[in-house]
Amino acid sequence: MSAPLTRRPGLDRPGRRAVGRLLVVLAAAAYAVLLGISPAQAHASLIGTNPEEGAVLEQAPETITFTFDEAVTLPPAGVTVYDAKGEEVTSEATASGTEMQVALAGASSLGDGTYVVAWRAVSADGHPISGSLTFAVGAPSLSVAPPPSTEPSRATAVIHGALQFLQYAALLLVVGLVWFRAVIIGEHRIPDRATARVQRVEVLAGMVAVVALVALAPASGALQSESGPGAILTFDAWSPASVGKEWLSALVGIVGIAAALALRERPRLAAAAALVAICSPALVGHSRAVVPAWLVTATDVIHLIAGALWLGGLVGLALTLPLITRRGTVAAEIVTRFSTLAAASLAALALSGVLMGWRILGSWDNLLNSTYGTLLMTKIALVVAVAVMAAGNRLLVLPRVRQAAGHDDTVEAGSMLRRAVLMEAGVLVVVLGVTGFLVDQPPQAGAGSTGTGSATVAQTNTQAAELGDDHRVYATLTPAGPGPNVLRLQIQDAAGEPVEASAVPTAKLRSGDVDLGSLALKTVAAGTWEADVVLPKGGVWEATVGLRLGEFESPLGLVKFTVRQ
Repeated sequence: MSAPLTRRPGLDRPGRRAVGRLLVVLAAAAYAVLLGISPAQAHASLIGTNPEEGAVLEQAPETITFTFDEAVTLPPAGVTVYDAKGEEVTSEATASGTEMQVALAGASSLGDGTYVVAWRAVSADGHPISGSLTFAVGAPSLSVAPPPSTEPSRATAVIHGALQFLQYAALLLVVGLVWFRAVIIGEHRIPDRATARVQRVEVLAGMVAVVALVALAPASGALQSESGPGAILTFDAWSPASVGKEWLSALVGIVGIAAALALRERPRLAAAAALVAICSPALVGHSRAVVPAWLVTATDVIHLIAGALWLGGLVGLALTLPLITRRGTVAAEIVTRFSTLAAASLAALALSGVLMGWRILGSWDNLLNSTYGTLLMTKIALVVAVAVMAAGNRLLVLPRVRQAAGHDDTVEAGSMLRRAVLMEAGVLVVVLGVTGFLVDQPPQAGAGSTGTGSATVAQTNTQAAELGDDHRVYATLTPAGPGPNVLRLQIQDAAGEPVEASAVPTAKLRSGDVDLGSLALKTVAAGTWEADVVLPKGGVWEATVGLRLGEFESPLGLVKFTVRQ
């Protein structure tokens, strides 16, 4: 009679098939979501121009001014001026803070007719915004040649999103594995083969992260210029003048990874170096454009560290468990230590994610009616699924590992644990895929990929006024006609940054004998408030805006709107 065969510690065939089916379903779901993603879009908004859209002037202006609701920069060849025949007019554009100025060379010698300013800028979080402004000198031209139009490249957006995914996955993995060896394995003696496995994956993940970090800079340059994938190979896309912050992010990440890998024989020093690398993604993206920037950036770093500890711990367990399963006590201690760390990581992920989502989105409308909000809710649902899996593992699988007695029971418990770990890690990889494309999306509901910023100005009737010596209010009335309207206020400081006021500003609206009194303002974004108002008639309406800066300082500003009859 032959001796019974002992199963090898590992995934049995039914387990492999179950894990494979789960990953295929999750990948298909993520792919279906990502198919609906449009190219990266603008996060800044044009709120005013001088001259206004459609203005007819006696002579050409020497300088054309565009005002945005957040700081912008100019990409190469960002502004071009055309005459009515479609011929280029010599101009020079500069950007400082929230203003972009276009100087017309020889403005006094420009003839009568219509002129079109086609512009493209980059908002504070690295995403492009574009549009056009039309004005006339003397009288409008009978016909106007439209300027060349450029559409954002979907292929460039997909390449950029894929590189973001590789960056997040590889960076979090290398940092997480470094911390897995330093904190979870710690002083436990495990087979050299298990340590070598972890180190090989560390090095591979580090190499992939470095490649992704380097490639992301020119990919961001091509994305900002709204060009096709071929632009990734151009000088402008690689120039630090265009993507300086992206290169800084890459440098921080590469230095941290190199130090962590160089110190891999000294796990604790390597773990400290890895913290430098994990900060790199927080230097670009939404967090740098949301106030207070220090709070959102710090929260982003905490979010990344928590994700790295969780993902790295899961992959570390998957790599080492097959070689330490028979060491029941050691395996149980390592799994218990990871389980405790994973619970803390989950709490940190949840708290930091809620805080960042609140600061970046700013309103329920943006959460429910934007691509960014949809992807964020998808990510939350996947993280909740992983949390449920983790809770099940902690309550059901971990006690089985601790109580395993005998060879066969230990092998079976180890196989069950590895299946659970692989399932958790698989869902987290999908979460990172969604995150890679999430950071390229505008948090505003209804944001367009491009569009004529001039049309927005013409339809929204934006006015500005001083609030004391150091503040300015931009007021927008939409649609500026009798009936329901929305009054939007943004208050900026002397540097052009939105003001985080300690109290909600006051706003009163009146026209002649009609006084609508104080309006109920609600916060919609940093330094920005809105109020719904019904205007009973057209004509000139005056809005008085007050801002409480201190106990004895409450400056007032007056803006006037012309409302069509």
